[in-house]
Amino acid sequence: MKKIFILLVTLLIYSNTAVANEKFKFKYHIDDSLSKKWVTEFENTMNIVQEVLPIQDNMYDYLNTPEMPIYAWKNTNKNPFPKIKKNLKGSCICGDGTTRWMQLGIQKQDITKKRNRVYSVIVHEYFHIYQIALSENKLSDRDSPKWLTEGGAKVFEEMYVKQYYGKDSLKNDLQRTEMWSKKVLKEPSLYEKHKTSNKKGMDGNYTGSAFMVLVLVNELEKNNISEQQAFQLVFRDFWIERAKHRKWEKAFEQTFKMSAEEFYERLSKYKRGRLKNILPSKNLKIQDIFS
Repeated sequence: MKKIFILLVTLLIYSNTAVANEKFKFKYHIDDSLSKKWVTEFENTMNIVQEVLPIQDNMYDYLNTPEMPIYAWKNTNKNPFPKIKKNLKGSCICGDGTTRWMQLGIQKQDITKKRNRVYSVIVHEYFHIYQIALSENKLSDRDSPKWLTEGGAKVFEEMYVKQYYGKDSLKNDLQRTEMWSKKVLKEPSLYEKHKTSNKKGMDGNYTGSAFMVLVLVNELEKNNISEQQAFQLVFRDFWIERAKHRKWEKAFEQTFKMSAEEFYERLSKYKRGRLKNILPSKNLKIQDIFS
């Protein structure tokens, strides 16, 4: 009897562990216009980000389906999935009021010129799913500041690119003054919404938003916490806290121990050309942040 009891307990523990480690389910729809190399890299990337950033089960509540579809194709005028989804265009976490999906419209010029974005866009969009699940779907402009949403995804994807492809695209983007405006320093509240920061040169490829995120991390480090902990607060803890509050400003203050207004005041003291102190450390790995 004792042996049977021990066996049952062992099976129960194993069963619970298996459920806890089960990955969030995706269903891939990949068009033949994308190369086998791209497909292989896509699958490798998805395995890595799912390991580092597991998606909470509550994400299923926002899908109404047992898995999240991903549609990927070379972004031409023709939609390769007309029978499944109409009017697919670009890359996003999209929805139609009943469910959500990830779509990756891979730009032809990015493939031709071998740009990092061919693969980094996978990481960027996946990170938004992570934010949605943690925050309990508080990702829109009215719910959370665009600069934290998009800036966080931008910084994370660029850290991934540096770690796995050896290219520092983040530094290059921040050095290009035509990509983002000084309004980041003078009128940062404009970057809380897409519609007020979408003009050309204000936030190209979310570079201005990324700058704000990096400054926030730098300011957090001044409180005697490690770089890993600071990034964890921005990438994960804020979004967990966001689920608990009606207003994002409250979650911001609870997470970072300063108000948004105080942060904007600190931000105004920074200069565009001084990147040395705010760029992620060369040896920092994304796994270090979430370990």
